[in-house]
Amino acid sequence: MKSLSKEPWKVWVNRMNERVKLYSSSLYDVARENNCQSEVYECLVDVKNILGEFDEYKRILSSAAIDSGERERLVEEAFKSAHPYVLNFMKLLAKKRLMGIFEAVAEEYERSYLKDNNIERVVITTAMVLDEEKKKSIAEKIENKTGKKIIPEFVVDETILGGIVIRTENSNFDASVTGKIESLRRFMSKN
Repeated sequence: MKSLSKEPWKVWVNRMNERVKLYSSSLYDVARENNCQSEVYECLVDVKNILGEFDEYKRILSSAAIDSGERERLVEEAFKSAHPYVLNFMKLLAKKRLMGIFEAVAEEYERSYLKDNNIERVVITTAMVLDEEKKKSIAEKIENKTGKKIIPEFVVDETILGGIVIRTENSNFDASVTGKIESLRRFMSKN
């Protein structure tokens, strides 16, 4: 008897990941064809934030105990002001009892949108709260250095003692006091 190469849950996870990519790329393609990627993106972010606060609602919209027509009606009623593409997409997920993947699809759409628009999310960590002028100055310097528009997220972490840590999806720049001390410690331990 031939053994399965993957455990059943891994097969299921792979299948869900494939669906996420398929649904995300399909939604993005339709939005791009109709030149409304920004509007769809903004709507997806809003809906994702709303659904993030109501896990029970997502479970209801994926429940086999509720008729698919009723699930679609619940989506229509709750999100009637959503962008039509997002609303129809949500109704499709509710019909197929897949609302649990909405957040992952929204995040995958966001990756495509940011990449196509040369935008990058950046987490900027400092040891103290910065005023708005300093935040703007740092963000502009990062944009000039990377050649990309950035969406900055400023975080305060007193444990870095001073300096700055900048994290993007693909890189990490640590100019914190703690980072410098750690680099010195590693250097000294080698010698």
